[in-house]
Amino acid sequence: MRRAKILATLGPATSTESVITSLLEAGVNAVRINMSHGTHDEHESSISHARSAAQRLGMPLAVLVDLSGPKIRIRSFEDGKTIDLVPGAHFTITSRDIVGDETIVSTNFSELPKSLRPDAKILINDGAIELRVERIEGTEIYCKVVIGGPLSARKGINLPGTHLPIPSMTEKDHADLEWAMSHNVDFIALSFVRTADDCRGVKELIKKLNKRTMGCALLVAKIEKAEAIENLDDIIEATDGVMVARGDLGVETTVEHVPVYQKRIIEKAIANDRFVITATQMLQSMIDSPNPTRAEASDVANAVWDGSDAVMLSGETAAGSYPLETIRTMARIIDAAETIKPEQLKKPVKYSLPPSGRTSQALCRAAAYAAKETMTDKVAVFTESGLMARRMSSFRSGLQTFGLTTSEDAYNQLALIWGVNPFLHEMPWATQEMLRIGERTLLEAQVVEHNERVIMMAGRLSGLGLSSSVIVWSIGETTPMR
Repeated sequence: MRRAKILATLGPATSTESVITSLLEAGVNAVRINMSHGTHDEHESSISHARSAAQRLGMPLAVLVDLSGPKIRIRSFEDGKTIDLVPGAHFTITSRDIVGDETIVSTNFSELPKSLRPDAKILINDGAIELRVERIEGTEIYCKVVIGGPLSARKGINLPGTHLPIPSMTEKDHADLEWAMSHNVDFIALSFVRTADDCRGVKELIKKLNKRTMGCALLVAKIEKAEAIENLDDIIEATDGVMVARGDLGVETTVEHVPVYQKRIIEKAIANDRFVITATQMLQSMIDSPNPTRAEASDVANAVWDGSDAVMLSGETAAGSYPLETIRTMARIIDAAETIKPEQLKKPVKYSLPPSGRTSQALCRAAAYAAKETMTDKVAVFTESGLMARRMSSFRSGLQTFGLTTSEDAYNQLALIWGVNPFLHEMPWATQEMLRIGERTLLEAQVVEHNERVIMMAGRLSGLGLSSSVIVWSIGETTPMR
């Protein structure tokens, strides 16, 4: 069973149910809907196709909606053309709503002239173009081109070292969040997080809009600003999971620090029971090529070894020429990365932490220890909301973890979580029956065999005596060993 999961962005190249079906068969566990592009109707169609494809294949599928956030962009140029900026030339950015040319372009952020100071750095198009502010007069920001190149419409602007008085949620984000929650998606990704308060506010909105009886959509804080690195511990505490958004992070900080930040973010997330997604340019060359570079293969493998729950593809699957080949390549790289010895795959940071006093942590430790002592590598977690399975996953024990649930919402959500293979089972009426149902579910899925030992565990379950239990269960026997 592949432990690290694959999150693929849907877009024009992957908009039909037949293509999405092929992606799922090739190894996709979760899909991303990028609200920076497309309409609600287009996204609704993508979600519908993805859910339908997963249902036909009989597999779980998580849906993540990625909110745009307050992304600052340039506007358009005359006749939709691309201009060429030459180093040393002068170029103006204005907050006036105009059509740009070789000397000037408008921005969508009206407060930008008030937010900048002379000598500030302006990066455009993921840092490919660099400008230095010379002076500011009213609505005009007069700049000098430091690093030039071709520039087309709607490219993003980054301002490293400049604090902007922008809320993390725009009006568009609020509307998109309401739309996403009405479609019962599994994860909400929040862009340009700076502080823990950004996360707390959105989590409250998610709870308010929640339609599930157990659990709710989980918040993913995208770490892509220097301020987020400074406030990392508080952000991790306030969110459900994080994304290492390496594109903007490399522009907002420095590219050489991105690998360092990646390892730090992943380790801190796992230590605090938070799932983590590593994203951006993982197989970037496969947008135009059927084969990745060797460096990209190494990058994906290292993200797996770092402990990522999921590795994410963006333009490679949304708009690339080889989306299916990209997924197959990603799956092969993960498979190869996970052939190293199990003890090397583990990221046992939880075992070095002081006692937390939490029952859930005690149960996870007990399950891992029981598995070692009884010489099994399989643990089945009964869970209503998916929480206990996520906590077991964060121990990175190396065990094959089966998430057994009666909730279709938890079943789909767990598809994104490291090492968890989710299964739906029928509702039991008593503890012993629940164990039998779990056993039958695993046997029918052909993931266990008769007489094989499996650790069965559960956190708090409604109305069942199995709550907060760890049981050594021998498949096919009538009496469990406690």
